[in-house]
Amino acid sequence: MIKFLQIFGQGILYVILSPFFLAILAIYVVYTAVVMIFLFLKMIILFFAGKSIFSDLPEDIEAKQVIEKARADRETKNNPQSQPGPYPYPYPPFGYPGYPYPPQPGQFIDQPEVKEIDAKPIDVEEEDMKDEQ
Repeated sequence: MIKFLQIFGQGILYVILSPFFLAILAIYVVYTAVVMIFLFLKMIILFFAGKSIFSDLPEDIEAKQVIEKARADRETKNNPQSQPGPYPYPYPPFGYPGYPYPPQPGQFIDQPEVKEIDAKPIDVEEEDMKDEQ
């Protein structure tokens, strides 16, 4: 008889507690539905923005740093002008040895004056005669 009362008592307990269990289950279902809709909308927005919904892992951050460093090293090798030094390319810059930069419009460059010399024109006929003799 005691065994029967124990089983009967558990049944009564389940009948009394079942509405509370169903209420908790219903609240959980509503909560998960709201979270699912929110995350779905967030994923759509982030997808079209070109971003990820998940944050980067430490391994991903380290890999990005290694890739950026390799890319920067490759750029410095491919672009010798960004390297320090007097002449990173085989020919001197514009205006060497005078002025390393091209003159800007309206800029006056102080250059020594060129003196004219008296020179007589070359007569082609006279040179041909000299060559024949």
